[in-house]
Amino acid sequence: MRPIFHTIMAGLCLVVIAGCGVTKPSKYYLLTPVDLDSAGSLDTQAGIIGIGPLAFPTYLDRPQIAVRSGGNQIDYADSHRWAEPLKTAFIQTLSENLSRMLSVERSVIYPWSRSTSLDYQVMVNVTRFDADAAGNVTLTTDWEIMRTIDSYSVDQNKATYTEAAGSIDYPAIVAAQSRAVEQLSRDIAAAINKAVAITDQPS
Repeated sequence: MRPIFHTIMAGLCLVVIAGCGVTKPSKYYLLTPVDLDSAGSLDTQAGIIGIGPLAFPTYLDRPQIAVRSGGNQIDYADSHRWAEPLKTAFIQTLSENLSRMLSVERSVIYPWSRSTSLDYQVMVNVTRFDADAAGNVTLTTDWEIMRTIDSYSVDQNKATYTEAAGSIDYPAIVAAQSRAVEQLSRDIAAAINKAVAITDQPS
């Protein structure tokens, strides 16, 4: 009986070990820029725009998507991850959005070469960018636009943007985060457009 008992126990142990070794496959996500058809490009010629530096919260410096489960608690989804660092995705999406929303010669991301001659620089500080337990995405940020020819601050603002994903559905959450970046982009684009229009007015 003992050899049979040992054989059964060994088999059960192998089953348990095999079960513990199975991990759920990860899914990877990217922020997406605004669609070209809905960007609504402004006619004002904004020249060359520099995007950055961008300050980003340390708690988002990890591949897992962050969701708040309470006022002071953050949960990270091990099987739902960013395909690239979120800070990188954020500034690239912002740059692409502004390029599509404004008539710009080009946009460059910080750091740029010393030989780059900018017309405007957009500096952004993000303090929150996540979803809550109900799937509501919040982007809290302050930003400043500087005219580089005279280092004049043409606009600065602090704002919170919210987008509803509807539930803790990660594709929907990422889509809502992309829409929140679009909201920020539209405000910055409008501010640059206004600054260029004022600058171009005859004195």
